[in-house]
Amino acid sequence: GVESPRPVITVRLEAETSGEQQRLSDALQLLAIEDPSLVVEETDSSTLLSGLGELHIEVTLDRLYREHGLKVMAGTPTVAYRETVKETITTPGGLLNYDRTIGGTRLQGAVHLIISPNHPDKASCLFLSDPM
Repeated sequence: GVESPRPVITVRLEAETSGEQQRLSDALQLLAIEDPSLVVEETDSSTLLSGLGELHIEVTLDRLYREHGLKVMAGTPTVAYRETVKETITTPGGLLNYDRTIGGTRLQGAVHLIISPNHPDKASCLFLSDPM
C-alpha cells in the first residue's frame, strides 16, 4: 500500500467536558482511518493528535466541530525536529571523570565518549522522538 509521511507536529487535545471525551476518542479514530497521516495517541491523562502541519491539525479540529459537533481545546503545538551529527567527536582530553560523594558513599566513574554519524557518506537524520 501507499505509505503516508511521518507527522511533524503534535497537539494535546481536551474535550470541553469529561462526558465528551469518549465521543472525541471515537471521532478521532474515524478521522485517522480516513486520513492515515493523522496519528492519535491516547493515554489515561491526555489525547495527542499528530499531523503533517499546523493547517492539517486546524482542518482536523474544524472537522471535529462541523461533522461531530465537538468543541475541542488544543494545547500548544510541538514540532518534531531532526538533528544529526556531521563529524566524529570525542570527549575533550580523552576521559571524562565523575567523582561525587552522596550520603557518605563515594561514587566514581570515567568514560571516553566517541560520537560519530550514522552514515558518514550521506546526510541521515533521526527523529528525536523515535525510540532508538
